[in-house]
Amino acid sequence: MTRQIVFIILSVGLLQADALAQTPRMRGARQARLMNLSGEERSRLQSAHLAALRDPALRQSRERFQQAKKEYRDKLRDALLKADPAVQPIIEKVRRQRRDER
Repeated sequence: MTRQIVFIILSVGLLQADALAQTPRMRGARQARLMNLSGEERSRLQSAHLAALRDPALRQSRERFQQAKKEYRDKLRDALLKADPAVQPIIEKVRRQRRDER
């Protein structure tokens, strides 16, 4: 029983961490792959994942990754608007949809 509770807690933590980094489609695919593992394999992987997330070097790498991703999106947006300024309302519509999905 205690093992099941620990597994549930670890599962929730892993899924929350994944939710921050992945689109809904990606989360579904990852979840499907995890379901192909045995309970023990999932538990072990999730424990390792949670331990890795506490690593300060990994956190710094993730912060740099997030910053680089933001810079790329900003430059892409600027390039899209330069190529065709009329796409501005479309970009805003997509942004609103993405915000609503969160």
